Amino acid sequence: METVTCLTWTFYFSLLLLTVPRFASGQDMDECAENTDTCDVDAICQNTASSYRCMCKPGYKGNGHRCSDIDECDSDYNGGCVHECINIPGNYRCTCYDGFMLAEDGHNCFDVNECEVNNGGCQHVCINTMGSYECLCKDGFFLSDNQHTCIHRSEGGMNCMNKAHGCQHICIETPKAGAACECRPGFELAKNKRDCLLTCNHGNGGCHHMCDDTDDGPMCACHQNYMLHSDDKACIDNVGRQRGEKRVADASQERRLTAIEIPEPNATSLSDVDKRATRRLLMETCAINNGGCDRTCKDTSTGVHCSCPAGFTLQADGKTCKGEVKCHNCVIAMLF
Repeated sequence: METVTCLTWTFYFSLLLLTVPRFASGQDMDECAENTDTCDVDAICQNTASSYRCMCKPGYKGNGHRCSDIDECDSDYNGGCVHECINIPGNYRCTCYDGFMLAEDGHNCFDVNECEVNNGGCQHVCINTMGSYECLCKDGFFLSDNQHTCIHRSEGGMNCMNKAHGCQHICIETPKAGAACECRPGFELAKNKRDCLLTCNHGNGGCHHMCDDTDDGPMCACHQNYMLHSDDKACIDNVGRQRGEKRVADASQERRLTAIEIPEPNATSLSDVDKRATRRLLMETCAINNGGCDRTCKDTSTGVHCSCPAGFTLQADGKTCKGEVKCHNCVIAMLF
């Protein structure tokens, strides 16, 4: 009997050692490494001295045991995107409307000059606009229905070809041999049935950031941290202005402008406000210090536009040219 009792106690003692947690003997069990934790699949498991802790990954919210994606686009801030914000699991990305390209900061959008590539497909003249472009014809020609090809005007033929039909965009022949006007996509026919009114559906209404259709046409507005340019279309980063920061080129131009004599109509000096406004207008032209451009400067409706010759690339400040480029047709991919 004593032998049987000894064997029985030995069995129970061995079983107890197997069931006691390892940390009781000074050994910590790493639940994270052994995948015995209860953390959510979108959480991070952190081992502790006697247990573990669950924390949701960046871009997710919850208690760690249950995590859900944060929709950064579902707010008035729109994820900081000036055009469109697309939510993705644990993150988001910004995209731009047609006619715009994403800036290096991944949030702002810049106008694409379609006329720089193959003249925008225009047979004669290509005019770049904010978010779009349009084709024009030389004297003696009119624009065809495809809005790119130019047709020579003749003395005979259909009404749309030999009469001053007055259509701003497209002239079509009617069954009664008359002429009727139509507008390109993104425009609406005016009450006079000839002119075409721009809407936000075409080139974002000519607006840089936000566009709202009104009875008087598109009205532009800017995203947070931007201010509307004097042309009522472009948006300017005003963070630096609020903090008193100035570009070196701007400061140089300001010093040059102080030496310019401002005309005094009727022998009366302009006010300081008028002088500052005049200086600001003068600064936004290639005539002063080449517009701050390193190489080529071009005056546009939204201010000066700088460009560089072949072999050089325009830097992030929009002014400086740096070379020499070693590749051709390089594509820069932005990952988000």
